[in-house]
Amino acid sequence: MTTTKPKTKSPPNKKVCEKCEKLKATSEFYNGDKMFFPSGKLHICKDCALQIVEENGHDGLLGLLRMINKPFYQDLYKGDTGDYVRMLNSMPQYKNVGFTQSDTLAQLIDVSSIKRAKPTELSEEDLKESEDFWGIGKKERDYIWLNTEFGGYLSKYEVDSKTLEDLITEICLTRLDIRTRREIGQDVDKQIKTLNELLTAANLKPVQETGAQSVDQESFGTLIKKWEDTRPIQDDSEWKKHDSIGKYLKVWFTGHLMRMFSLENKDEQEYFEEINKYTVATDDSEENTEGDADGRN
Repeated sequence: MTTTKPKTKSPPNKKVCEKCEKLKATSEFYNGDKMFFPSGKLHICKDCALQIVEENGHDGLLGLLRMINKPFYQDLYKGDTGDYVRMLNSMPQYKNVGFTQSDTLAQLIDVSSIKRAKPTELSEEDLKESEDFWGIGKKERDYIWLNTEFGGYLSKYEVDSKTLEDLITEICLTRLDIRTRREIGQDVDKQIKTLNELLTAANLKPVQETGAQSVDQESFGTLIKKWEDTRPIQDDSEWKKHDSIGKYLKVWFTGHLMRMFSLENKDEQEYFEEINKYTVATDDSEENTEGDADGRN
């Protein structure tokens, strides 16, 4: 008689991934569409989900977004699925936007209706999240503007650190302060100075962007010249041992040229050694070749 092994119950706030079979914290699982995932969590962990996306490319990405009911926006996606999902989860304007509002369904839905990055009002929950993120005491339209600006920065720049995210947050708040002061006719010189300092710290000033982008636009020859000027090889003796181009020129260019004009060639012995490798000769011609090698006929 066989007995069924009792199912092991996971500890609170823990869940077993059905792919890697590891026990992990529930925070290591993406929130799933409750229509298909009653527990509110996917049955596989984030690491396994991202691995599936990597193995299956765009189809895998859309499959994951469908399960977690998140939209796909081509202009926001920068190639890193984990960062993309975190960005959508952190921005209030995307909280209630589902997969059916993705760019990939543009043939069924007007693209202009998809991009709701700038709503006209916030739900009570979105307003609470905005207050937690930006601080209390602002008007609803200010929160909407801040959320939109913040999303714009995240979509245009690779925000890969908490420090940069904090700087962008302060940039948005400073820009809002400038807008508010201008509306009531107040001076904004101090705020603009602060904004420039923040942009410099975040490496987002136009001159800095241009400098960073110019590296991608330089020709290969220009880059080599820059490397030679800024990072020259101090000791090239090791390179010379493997420098075949020098020997190639001495044999096949200079060697032929010197013999053509009957000029003395200090590398004549090396020239004949290399030529003889590719020479098919009879016994008589070998004697003549040896005579040539000695400089006599």
